[in-house]
Amino acid sequence: MKKHQSAAGIKKAWLHCVLAGLAVLAIAVIITPKFPADSAGMSPGYGAPVIAFEMARSVADLHAVFGTPDDPERARRIAMMDDGNIWDFPFMIAYGLFIALFLRAAGKASGNSLWYLLAMLGIVAGAADAIENNILLGLTADLEAANDIGLLAYPVWTKFFSIMITGVAGGIVVATQGRHFWRILGVVAAASALLVLVSFYDPATYGALLGLGVTICWIIMLVFAITRWRQAAPNSAR
Repeated sequence: MKKHQSAAGIKKAWLHCVLAGLAVLAIAVIITPKFPADSAGMSPGYGAPVIAFEMARSVADLHAVFGTPDDPERARRIAMMDDGNIWDFPFMIAYGLFIALFLRAAGKASGNSLWYLLAMLGIVAGAADAIENNILLGLTADLEAANDIGLLAYPVWTKFFSIMITGVAGGIVVATQGRHFWRILGVVAAASALLVLVSFYDPATYGALLGLGVTICWIIMLVFAITRWRQAAPNSAR
C-alpha cells in the first residue's frame, strides 16, 4: 500500500532521523572510552572486551574477559564494564530510534508500507539490548555464580540480527531512493550489516567485525538521511 506524503512531511521525517543519528554519534563518542580496552586473555578476534562479554557462555569465558578472582585488574575491568553498560541504556534508545525513524522516513518518501513494518525492528533491537544489559550487570555482580548466563544468547542474537535486518533494509533504501554513488554506498551498507553473520559464525575470530560492520552501515544511513533532509522534495537525491 502506498500513501501520498507532502515534501514538507518527508523532510521533517528525515530531520527526526538525523537528530536521532547525531545522538547516536554523540553517545558513541562518550561511551567508547568507558568500556575496558584490555582483557585477561580473551581471543583478539573479538576486538573489544565488551563483545567477548556479550558472547560469553561460561564462567571460563568471563574469566577470559575480567580475570580470575586473584587477578588484580579484575575489579577495575568490572567497574569500567558496568560504567559502559550503564551508559549503554541511552545509547540503545538513541540507535533504536535512529533505525526506526530512518525506515519510517523511507516509508514516507516511497509510500511503501514495508519500511514502516521493518522500522519496528529498531525498537525490538533496543529492547533486546536492554534485556541483555540487565543480564550483563547481573553477571558482573557475581562472576563466579554467573546467574542467567544461559539466557544471555537470546537477547544478544535478537539485538544483532534485528540490527542486521534493518541495516540491509537501510542499504536497500539508500540504493533505491538515491542515485549515482548512493547506489554503490547502499550496497556497501547492506554488505556491512551482513558482517553480523560472519561474526556469529566464529565470534572468537571475527567478533570485531560486528562493530565495524554496524558502524559503516549506520554512518552511510546517517549521511544519506542528512542529504535527504536538506532536499525540499522527495526522491531527488543526487
